[in-house]
Amino acid sequence: MLARLLDGWSSLVEAYYSKQFGSAERIQFYESLTALLENGVGVNDALNEIRTIYNDDGRQRYHPIALACADIGEKVGNGKKLAESCNAWVPYQEMAIIAAGERSGNLTQAFSDCIRLIEARQKIQSLILSSALYPAITWTLMAYLLHIIATRVVPAMARSTPPEHMTGTSYLLYLIATYVNHYGLITLIALVVLLIGALVSLPYLTGPLRVRLERLPPWSIYKALHGSTFLLNIAVMLRANINQVEALDALMINATPWLRERLLAVSYGVEIGKNFGVALKLAGHEFPDKTAIHFLCVLATRKSFADAISRFANRWLDTSLKNVELYTNSFLLFSIGAIGSLMILVLVGTYSMQDAISTPLH
Repeated sequence: MLARLLDGWSSLVEAYYSKQFGSAERIQFYESLTALLENGVGVNDALNEIRTIYNDDGRQRYHPIALACADIGEKVGNGKKLAESCNAWVPYQEMAIIAAGERSGNLTQAFSDCIRLIEARQKIQSLILSSALYPAITWTLMAYLLHIIATRVVPAMARSTPPEHMTGTSYLLYLIATYVNHYGLITLIALVVLLIGALVSLPYLTGPLRVRLERLPPWSIYKALHGSTFLLNIAVMLRANINQVEALDALMINATPWLRERLLAVSYGVEIGKNFGVALKLAGHEFPDKTAIHFLCVLATRKSFADAISRFANRWLDTSLKNVELYTNSFLLFSIGAIGSLMILVLVGTYSMQDAISTPLH
């Protein structure tokens, strides 16, 4: 009984640590395999060596990379292909690239392509986090400042000067405070609900309405970031000798409803004989972007489309990240300007109120 409990506990611990096989761990895994394969070490031996390295001779039994290598190595040793053995450990897109690398006999290039995909996702995640964090802090401070104005600053001013005697900035502060006291909570709830609704709709909202909304943030930002990773995914798979339909099918696995709608439309166009750029144009979603579609229509007519789209995807990713960063920086500057203006308004209003108190009434 005790042995069963210990085995069950060990399985739970192993399952927990296996979930820690994230982006950074996968990059280490691919780089380690590449280093050994480039020096003539076989796949199975490489997996065993990497497991030993990260296992630290048993001292780090539950290291995620060691666990992954142990499981993958066991399956490869039993005759399974490497890509199939990685099924439980890597996303399907990376597995498809590894499978293509096995077919072409160039696993090191496949691992390099997987690393490029992971690093692109990391760039996007980092940009999203930084672009959302600072404006959120700024607008939280703005809401708190409005609360202070409505509950402390203006009431203190009103005790010394009646509202009907207020003028200029002091009267403007009084109007702001009145609005905050009467409608502030309702406005805050409405804005939060609107923001949450917009964020929730990003991966789910489809149809013609979504195409129109994608001219506005946050939908435009979502399209720009996911459109650039879509191109990079396609480019990597085409370079790995995966045909366009198979590449699109691979991306559809675990795709959000929004992305699936676009992939299905493009896949249909490719299946009926249209080139990749024309298929994107006929889909009618303006995805990944109008300008990108025009370029792809031209590039798709060239013989070396896989190499051409790879170069274009890398440039487009950089361009998209710069554009999104420019927009978020502009919004951050606007937020800082708004809270700065409100603080100046409080200072000017307070000084004007002091002048009104010190000036005798006639």
